Amino acid sequence: MKIRRLELQGFKSFVDRTVLSFDHDVTAVVGPNGCGKSNTVDAIRWCMGEQSAKHLRGRSMEDVIFNGSDSRPPHAFAEVTLVFDNRDGLAPPEYAAYAEIAVTRRLTRDGASDYSINRTPVRLMDVTNLFLGTGAGTKAYSIVEQGRVGLIVTSKPEDRRGLLEEAAGITRFKARRKLSERRLELTKQNLLRVNDLLVEIEKGLVSLKRQAQRAERYKELRAEQRELDLWIASARYLELAATGKRTRASLLSEEAALEGVAAALARVDAEAEGARRALFEAEVALEAAQGAAFAADNEVRRLEAELQRVRDQIENGRKRKADAERELTEITRSGEMLEGERASLKKELDAVATQEAEELERLSIAEERLSEVRDLLFAIEAGLKEHREAAVKAERELATAEATRAGVARRLREAEERGARVRERRARSSAGPRSSPARATARRRSSTA
Repeated sequence: MKIRRLELQGFKSFVDRTVLSFDHDVTAVVGPNGCGKSNTVDAIRWCMGEQSAKHLRGRSMEDVIFNGSDSRPPHAFAEVTLVFDNRDGLAPPEYAAYAEIAVTRRLTRDGASDYSINRTPVRLMDVTNLFLGTGAGTKAYSIVEQGRVGLIVTSKPEDRRGLLEEAAGITRFKARRKLSERRLELTKQNLLRVNDLLVEIEKGLVSLKRQAQRAERYKELRAEQRELDLWIASARYLELAATGKRTRASLLSEEAALEGVAAALARVDAEAEGARRALFEAEVALEAAQGAAFAADNEVRRLEAELQRVRDQIENGRKRKADAERELTEITRSGEMLEGERASLKKELDAVATQEAEELERLSIAEERLSEVRDLLFAIEAGLKEHREAAVKAERELATAEATRAGVARRLREAEERGARVRERRARSSAGPRSSPARATARRRSSTA
């Protein structure tokens, strides 16, 4: 099979959908560094079913998805489609009817990986079987990437044998042989398990036979029980039928007796109705009599209460009359006493009026004295304010004088200190040897200073 075209989208540096057409047999892909030669080879190997991220120059399988750049966001999936020309008929028999075979692999960022052949979902095994014996595949000689030639030359004889077998087209048969051997091994294991199951089943056959005999015995006993139940049911039915006949005969006789009882009951009901009417009339008369007795009893109670109230009023009148007579006597005595008290109070009132006039006179005198004292107090406060202002002024003048005295004393001490220094210099100059004119000139300058 020959590659007709390669379609990439989101695979490594091929972020946009890119289609590479191979119109002729391709022996090499060349170009400058960074043009995508290795990415193209990785895409072909990846689409053919490569499962090792290391062989695709990555750390994990997600590295084949475009991870974004400064101007482009990351892509959500990577998809590669290889379209093969099958006109030479090298594809397996199940694909012989197709002129083109499109193998597609798709990987999303959540780890979902899908394979499809001619848009039909398939397994990875189906993709691997498609390329067996065709010279194409992840480990075939048809794809020789950079550094692969030296690896083939220096490879072990076993690895070179694999390449030669792939070129000879026998790897497909070897894979089928390995698959058949695995299936034979599985069949042997299944036969062993079947033999084990047969042994276990034979061991359980004895118990199953006993259980089958018990089941047969149970069926026989069950049928016998059913026959006995039917016989008991028929006997019971005959007994119940005879009992029903006797019951119907007694029921007819009881119904006749019931009719006679019903007629007697109707007569009794008529007599009871007349008695109920008479009793109702008697109850009406009794209620009227009870109402009249109750009214008379209420009238008697009202009259007795009225009589008792009149009696209480008479008794209260007598008590009030006696109290009034006692109060009149006391009022008379109190009037005599009040007359004497009024005379004494009049005298006291005159004395109080005289004393009040004296107190008013003394109060006017005290108010005059208070006015004089207030005027004197105002004058004293004004003088005190003047004295305070004078004292504050004197304190200020005293502080100024103290400051002046301190300045004068300081200047005086400085003058005495300068005089002492001058006297000391004079004493030294008079007591020392005769100096040169230059030294005398220096002393004069220092004394002048």
